[in-house]
Amino acid sequence: MSNQILSIKTFDQLSVEQLYEILKARFAVFVMEQRCFYLDMDDIDYDSFHIVISESSKVVAYARLFLEYSPDVWHIGRVLTTRRREGFGKRVMMAAIDKARQMGATMINIDAQVHATEFYEQLGFVVCSEPFYEAEILHVKMQLPLPKA
Repeated sequence: MSNQILSIKTFDQLSVEQLYEILKARFAVFVMEQRCFYLDMDDIDYDSFHIVISESSKVVAYARLFLEYSPDVWHIGRVLTTRRREGFGKRVMMAAIDKARQMGATMINIDAQVHATEFYEQLGFVVCSEPFYEAEILHVKMQLPLPKA
């Protein structure tokens, strides 16, 4: 394992270079690789925590965490890794879950691509909806209940 850095920042704390690398990684994975043609920059970024694992300033894994319904219900989205099967997905998700817990979350919601449900189930998430299409990819809603501290 070389020199990876995990950071959790608000939008205003991101440098221009960090934001550029995040958006480049999101575009590479969600638009180019998955062929989802949608507007990725949806204004939620402004009110999110950006959880990034980087190596030599390049994004290796990313997730964003934002308040969803009430002070105790948070949402994790835009989860990606640019290097697969090296544990980065689990690391970035655990960091996002820990941050949500620090912020007082008692529930975390995600919209998971159906093919990734097993990964999220290993982290404790449970499916709580019928499959639905989002950006022409089959998803399900999943939840992770967190005990109150």
